[in-house]
Formats: sequence, C-alpha cells, structure tokens
Amino acid sequence: MKYCYQCGRVTVGEPLYCNSCGRSYNVKLCPRHHANPRSAEVCAQCGSRDLSTPQPRVPISIRVLAFLLSLGPGLLLVLVSVLAVVIFIREVIENPQWIVVLILLGVAFGILAWIWSELPLWFRQLVRRLLTRKRKDDRP
Repeated sequence: MKYCYQCGRVTVGEPLYCNSCGRSYNVKLCPRHHANPRSAEVCAQCGSRDLSTPQPRVPISIRVLAFLLSLGPGLLLVLVSVLAVVIFIREVIENPQWIVVLILLGVAFGILAWIWSELPLWFRQLVRRLLTRKRKDDRP
C-alpha cells in the first residue's frame, strides 16, 4: 500500500503509479517501467525521453511525524491494556475474594477445554466450518 503525496490517496498493493493522479512513487519511470532517479531526463536503460512525473518530495520530518501518528492508536491501546492489568492485579491483591472467582473461572475453562478435546474430530471440524462460514457471510 502506498500513499500519494500529490493527491492524498492510497493505492493498494505495490503499485508503480498512483491510481488517482497517475504520478509515480519517488522515481521517474519510462514506458518500459525502468526506474530512474528523480533528476533523470533520459532513461538510463532504453534512452527514452518519455519519463513519468514523480510525486512531490516530502520532507523527512513529515514522514517521521506521519509514522509516529500511525503508531499512536497502537501505543494508546498498549498503555490502556497495561493500566488495566495493573489495576486488576492490585484488586486481586487487596481483595482475596477475587482469587476464588479466578480459580473458579480457570476450572470452568479447563473443563470446557477438556470437553472440546474429547469431542470427535469430525464434529469439531463441522463446528469450525460452520463458524468460519458464518463469518464470511457477515462480510459485505
């Protein structure tokens, strides 16, 4: 997936050109798709003067800022998760009644896992197929 700094659109895959404005990504390309530097006037491999127009240069500071902004939601999710685990551990230490609840939940999940492992393989595969088919049907 590539982002075009000319038109602001994203093109899926590993494209040579932007689907929206037709600019090439950071290189000049001849009609035979030979990659040339941005400063080239003639293709170094075939000699063609018909080179594509690359997208505008973007300062490195903007690229770094865009990268950091893309990390923002993930970092926020990690921070909230760590905070939730810390609060949960603190509650378990302060209130011993939570330990009993955790043990009961662990036993219940263990029994369910044992029951699932004892079911015939054909039945487990049938359930998995039904669940995956249902998920595929939910997609638009």
